[in-house]
Amino acid sequence: MGEKKKVAETKPTSKKTEIETTKKKQSTISKAPKKAAALAPIDRSDLWQAFDDTFERFRSDFEDLLFPANWPDLFSIIPETRIPAIDLEDREKDFLLKAEMPGFKKEDIEIEVQDDAVAITGTAGWKYDKKGQLYICKERACQTFYRRVELPEPIKVDEVNANLTEGVLEVTLPKKTIKPKKKVAVK
Repeated sequence: MGEKKKVAETKPTSKKTEIETTKKKQSTISKAPKKAAALAPIDRSDLWQAFDDTFERFRSDFEDLLFPANWPDLFSIIPETRIPAIDLEDREKDFLLKAEMPGFKKEDIEIEVQDDAVAITGTAGWKYDKKGQLYICKERACQTFYRRVELPEPIKVDEVNANLTEGVLEVTLPKKTIKPKKKVAVK
């Protein structure tokens, strides 16, 4: 190296080229040859996409484990319990509760009344009581439901009436105090 410096000092015109060549030689000699990287640098958006893909695969596998493709068929033997649709009408002096209850008999319906709520319980369907019977197929089942309806005002519990006609239950709930209405003129 010392000789190269002398040459560079004595020959000012070739100084630049001599120094560049020595630098190039040193850099190529001192550094090991580059190997192909096993992992390429990842952009942040690629990282998030990879995370989302992994999570989606996990979720999909987990759902397949809990809910196999034929899971609706597995529950087809369990009958659907239908909760009756209701209407609650305010008729000033009382409330009228109507509930759709097709297939229910009067003996299968229980109504419990409180000051501020009505609870309806019903049981309908077929009951298989005989144990010695050999069935090839049992698809008819017993359905039960419970429905509680909160009332906006207190009612007279002792004066409640109920009637079941053609699958519609009507419960008349008289109010405790009838609130007077007053018309106000607009000025």
